[in-house]
Amino acid sequence: MQVTSHCVNHPSKEAKQRCRSCRKWLCDGCFHRYMGRVYCGRRCQFSGSVKDGFARALARARKPIHAAWVIAAVSCASALLLAVVGVKLAELVAVNRGLEAALSSGDEPREELVGSIEGEGDRYWVDVQGPPQTQLLVVIGDRPSQVLTLDEEGRARSAEIDPNALDGSIRLLRLADGVLELDASAIVRPTPAHKKTVAVAAKAEATPTPGSPAVQFRPTTTRVVRAERGPTPATAPPLLQMVSDAGPRIALTFDGNASTNRTTELLDLLHHNDLEVTLFVTGKFIEKYPSVIRRAVLAGHEIGNHTYSHPHLTTYEQNRKHQLLPRVTKSWFQNELRKTEEAFRKATGRPMQPLWRAPFGEENRSLRGWAMEMGYLHVRWSLLEGASLDSRDWVADEHSSMYQSSERIMQRLLSFPKLGGGIILMHMATERVEPPWAELPTFLEALEKRGMEATTITRLLEDSATWRPWLRRAEDTHREVFEGAD
Repeated sequence: MQVTSHCVNHPSKEAKQRCRSCRKWLCDGCFHRYMGRVYCGRRCQFSGSVKDGFARALARARKPIHAAWVIAAVSCASALLLAVVGVKLAELVAVNRGLEAALSSGDEPREELVGSIEGEGDRYWVDVQGPPQTQLLVVIGDRPSQVLTLDEEGRARSAEIDPNALDGSIRLLRLADGVLELDASAIVRPTPAHKKTVAVAAKAEATPTPGSPAVQFRPTTTRVVRAERGPTPATAPPLLQMVSDAGPRIALTFDGNASTNRTTELLDLLHHNDLEVTLFVTGKFIEKYPSVIRRAVLAGHEIGNHTYSHPHLTTYEQNRKHQLLPRVTKSWFQNELRKTEEAFRKATGRPMQPLWRAPFGEENRSLRGWAMEMGYLHVRWSLLEGASLDSRDWVADEHSSMYQSSERIMQRLLSFPKLGGGIILMHMATERVEPPWAELPTFLEALEKRGMEATTITRLLEDSATWRPWLRRAEDTHREVFEGAD
């Protein structure tokens, strides 16, 4: 008699097969075969293949191995290890030759690097933001530690740093074609309850002369730029996904694009709980539902720009990289923001908040810079230690493995590693039977018990010494661009 059950993805369907790896029951539409075995997906297929490979290797290992094979394997491993050690030693020799000169060289500031020490307990690391693809040498005191490469977003994080080494300064030195070209951030160790962020910019030029080493460095002048002085006008804003120095506050944000299904219920719930939030809406949404926007504004909610037509802006959907799509030019993108602003002013007679959010979270340094030229600061949602404050409330299929009830969504948000300064993402409309925000009052009660306050993005930034200058710059630029146009 054949054993059956119900499919893990479609409970209403009978399942006759089980995944070889995870042993979940699967209906006829949810499994695929690989080498005669049943799997639920690529991950389990890979896991099962690895297990089978180990089993085969273990079976072979029980047979005697010829001594010649052992000698050959040990020789190859030794050669590879020596090659890796040789490359690392060569890198350290090149670094140390120029290190002493680089620590005291440079001219005027060129491009700003921003570095900060972050940590918890006895674990510390360095976060850096700056020009994309920049290579930096991390120097603790006078000892080179590791090499970082800033990604396409201009961000990098170091490996964990020994807390005992933080008694001295930490410097970040730019590496270019094997030559140390100074562009450093000196970082002072923070106390556990407070983080200090400083940025240092300097420039060093190589000037070879006959009979001298290939590289020489001119004397350095170092300029410290503190966060309170505000951002450099020529740079794009850093990634805004957490506001760590905003105190015990968390921002609630809702995105609106094409539908208003059950949006009135959401606005009623927010009004009943005396809660003001940040809404990011598209220009087409404003044109289609101006009365909803006017009601939200009168209720005290702040409205941010979500572009006009909610387009894809980068290639992330295709290759998991935030490279600009061919059609996304500066003028085209800024027109998306401008048309939304115009629609909002026409509907309400007021300006939008100087905030924007990229559709699908697709943004990069260029887009953030182009938006800031119009007075918009980009706002993402919070990610930390593999956890996210994205509610994923857009999943409406109860049979989907990604679906979570409203109660489960709120529990997951409350389990986020650091709620203070966090930014939650939800949506203004839903196709669910139970709206995802149904348990929002319970969530707010839990926040209150923890001494936390739910608020808007603007309030979060106003209470942050790090982000307040960026908000001021966005407000000033936004006023100049749109009121000047009027």
